[in-house]
Amino acid sequence: MMGDGITIIFNPRAGGNKQRFLSAILQRAGVKAELLQTTHPGHARELARRVRAGRRLYVAGGDGSLNEALNGLLDAQIDGHEVPPLGIIPLGTANVLAVEVGLGVNTRAVASYIHDPVYVWVRPGLLNGRAFFLMVGIGADADTVANVSLRLKRLIGKGAYVLEGLRNIAFPRHRDFEVHIGRDQYRVAGVVATHASHYGGKFIISPDASLTENKLDVVMMPASGSLATARYGLALTMNRLFRQSDVSVVRTERLTITSHCGPAPVQIDGENAGALPCEISLSPYPVRLLVPRAYFNATSQKDGQMGASSQPLQIASQ
Repeated sequence: MMGDGITIIFNPRAGGNKQRFLSAILQRAGVKAELLQTTHPGHARELARRVRAGRRLYVAGGDGSLNEALNGLLDAQIDGHEVPPLGIIPLGTANVLAVEVGLGVNTRAVASYIHDPVYVWVRPGLLNGRAFFLMVGIGADADTVANVSLRLKRLIGKGAYVLEGLRNIAFPRHRDFEVHIGRDQYRVAGVVATHASHYGGKFIISPDASLTENKLDVVMMPASGSLATARYGLALTMNRLFRQSDVSVVRTERLTITSHCGPAPVQIDGENAGALPCEISLSPYPVRLLVPRAYFNATSQKDGQMGASSQPLQIASQ
């Protein structure tokens, strides 16, 4: 059993509507929560690191905020501390992790999820030591994340990424990378190392990828230029990228990527994460991810993964 209540990390700059949505969720769920508000970039990581193991920790935000909290939990584990299970209250521009586990974004669905908590064990990915739940991208998607207008993102949300993606198609950058997986080497123009089957929302990038697998799916795209980038993008929106004749998908626990085209950005869970070269692997420190019961049941039946728990977790009632 999990102990004595709920902690929520929330960015007050998310806006009034999202604050009201969070209040409505908690009211419908009938729970009291300790609310920790972030004040600066990286603060969610600092806050998560200090949450004690007896509580449940939720992040009210998007994939970037969840990534920060995940890294805080790994920091605590590295320091020898037990950590709480981590849950999602989807409020951000991107909520791919919520889509991945089948969590709806309406008040009823999130409140029900808070009321019926179960968890699966996840070994997060690591990019040069930084943890991620979802994926690492290098190529056109990383260029999009690195160059998207933050002002436009605040105004139109996901549309800012669409506009920047179209600009990358119209004015492609030369990209030439080398992916090393074991003894094999691949020359590519774009690569996504993913722990999740979904990408950018509800699009399927690799149907066999799973958060609970001890492997990453490495999706490699060799062709470059406007036509190739447009073809890959269209195939992704049709959930057929992995079926393209020139696209390779390799499953592995570890890979390295180097650049043959000078400095190139890297994106991690939809956030800019520096530049190549990089080493990608799986963390030795697993975390408990709170998921809807339907996802737990489907995952358990699919692969008998390493430590899902259907045992109810105690919640604090009003």
